[in-house]
Amino acid sequence: MKKSMIIFSYNFLQVIFFPIFLFIAFFRIIFKKENFISFNQKVLCNYNFSKLNEFDYLIHFSSIGELNSIDYLVENLSNKKILLTCSTLSSYNLANKKYQKYSIIFLPLDLKWNVNKFLNHIKIKKIIWIDSEIWPNWLTISKKKKIKNILVNGRLSDKSFSRWMIFSSFSKLLGRKYSVIIAKSLEDKKKFEIIFDRNVFYCGNLKFYQKLNLKNNKKNIICFASIHKEEYEKVLKIIENLNLNSIEQIIIIPRHIHFSSKLKSIIKDDYLNKVLIIEKFGENNSAYENSKLTFMGGSLFEHGGQNPIEPLSRGCFVLSGQFINNFSEIYADLEDLSLAKVFKEKNFEEIASAINKYIDMELNNETNIKNYFNLNIKQLSSIIDKVEEC
Repeated sequence: MKKSMIIFSYNFLQVIFFPIFLFIAFFRIIFKKENFISFNQKVLCNYNFSKLNEFDYLIHFSSIGELNSIDYLVENLSNKKILLTCSTLSSYNLANKKYQKYSIIFLPLDLKWNVNKFLNHIKIKKIIWIDSEIWPNWLTISKKKKIKNILVNGRLSDKSFSRWMIFSSFSKLLGRKYSVIIAKSLEDKKKFEIIFDRNVFYCGNLKFYQKLNLKNNKKNIICFASIHKEEYEKVLKIIENLNLNSIEQIIIIPRHIHFSSKLKSIIKDDYLNKVLIIEKFGENNSAYENSKLTFMGGSLFEHGGQNPIEPLSRGCFVLSGQFINNFSEIYADLEDLSLAKVFKEKNFEEIASAINKYIDMELNNETNIKNYFNLNIKQLSSIIDKVEEC
């Protein structure tokens, strides 16, 4: 199929399904996954454009995970005029608390008419996309307007890689729309080079740029973090086999907090008094600071795992299930440094038995954690060089 035909089909389908999309969007407002501000900006591209004039950079972070990656960029591009854009309510609310001096808006969805409207009203020199943002209309239209597109901390899951490989000629076309592509790992670098058929850089992982808070003499607290609803039953089976006499508290952080009521409903009374469920955004780091062990979710089913950097930065010994293909390089490093353990077992009793041993160990990981973060942070300076030079 010709590349132009794929773009035409992509935009034609957007027109056909737009009424259905509006219907879904209204339901998202009812269920508080969107509000009228996000709907107005993302779907209808309605802004007070008089307050959004000209910017050196637009930095787009889709959700909270990507928001936590932009600190290094914002600090080192501080002499530039920056517009921050996001996609979720949670990231919008947190960004407004964190970056009060900056303009923060929802980015319009990748609808051709919206992208044209937005870029016709706002002058932008460069767009920095964080993580795995590959949007055909944004890339195509901005390129025509001579706006530089830069992918930073680029990540490509195995599923996304397989999907883009199906449309290899189209993915190569989109890859040429970027002025610079910087992957977050050597593994991601290889994936991007295959689907885009071009040179990709690796300059470290932005998520390593954060303040360390390493506490000694932590209490016997275990945190199950970023737990997906598909893992609720599995995590509870692990908890049922823990030695609760040795554990002071069990903290569970659902990946999506709106499912926390479901989690509460299936917790047994036998250990309910030991369990604390985090139901607010922004409390993760506090949970990590108090926990000796953190078991990362997304790893007990074929999701690919979750990033262990945040709990590690708070001095936790990190645990994970076997499905970690999205973060395999990091976990390999951490296991080599005795900072993590990846369970290959599918038996929840065996995982619980191992946790019972780890919970009583004395943590002596401060030096290894500091050295590991410092080593990774040193690589980041070249990201700024490549962003400014392109």
